[in-house]
Amino acid sequence: MSSSINVFYTTCGSAKQSDQLAKAVLNDKMVVCVNLIKNVESYYKDSGSIKKSNESILIIKTFHSKRKVENLIKKNHPYDIPFVIQLNTKKVNRKYLSWALENR
Repeated sequence: MSSSINVFYTTCGSAKQSDQLAKAVLNDKMVVCVNLIKNVESYYKDSGSIKKSNESILIIKTFHSKRKVENLIKKNHPYDIPFVIQLNTKKVNRKYLSWALENR
């Protein structure tokens, strides 16, 4: 575990599933904070046709590595193939970083 914060982005289906996923990763004590953005329209191609679904976006803040967080998300995610990406976070404001370090 490092002292630089890592941010991950994933999506999830219903509001209930999103709430459950946010609470599950927080209860695992690997995550400092989860921002949940509900009612996002997602368009994607599946089996050659364009589809639309309503999802939520979860922005997950942690000090752990992508491998650990991705495994945690996969373990708790309702999708068979969840989208998980790590965002570049080299310039986090110091006060937030201090708060996050105190609350990990």
